[in-house]
Amino acid sequence: MATKPKSDFAKNSDLGKRMMNQSMVVLGIVGVIIYFVYFGELAPEEPIALTAEITQGVAQRPESMIPLTLEIKLANHTKEGTALTVPSPCDTFNWFLTGPDNEFVQSKRSEGECPAQTVSTWLDAQKAMNETFSLELDPTRVHPGEYNLFIRYWGHEKIQRITIE
Repeated sequence: MATKPKSDFAKNSDLGKRMMNQSMVVLGIVGVIIYFVYFGELAPEEPIALTAEITQGVAQRPESMIPLTLEIKLANHTKEGTALTVPSPCDTFNWFLTGPDNEFVQSKRSEGECPAQTVSTWLDAQKAMNETFSLELDPTRVHPGEYNLFIRYWGHEKIQRITIE
């Protein structure tokens, strides 16, 4: 006995089901990508990412310096290592603080003359380098409130909003 060929309606119905299944798979993949980008698990536009965590210490006396601990992480998310180069040893790490209106408040103190000698290091692929710095803020310039901390580390920059208590 010969089988009856499917009608055009049945063929179109099967095609519609397949297209719907494929659309659901594509939507699921897009949703996963959006989730990772939104929650910071994936930063496709930043092959070298600079992150900073700031902790405020307690001043010993009201007139003493306000201590901040700055933990910096420079991560290489690429598949190749990269050279990090700055014009002098004093340029490996710099910072300055502004108020919410971007008015200058304080910066890194100069430690005397710095030799004009290029400094380089290497950051391997899929690796990160971490460093901790102690910053002392002048209580005559810095008062409780919101500030912007501009950070430059091995030529990479970041602006971090901080609250001084």
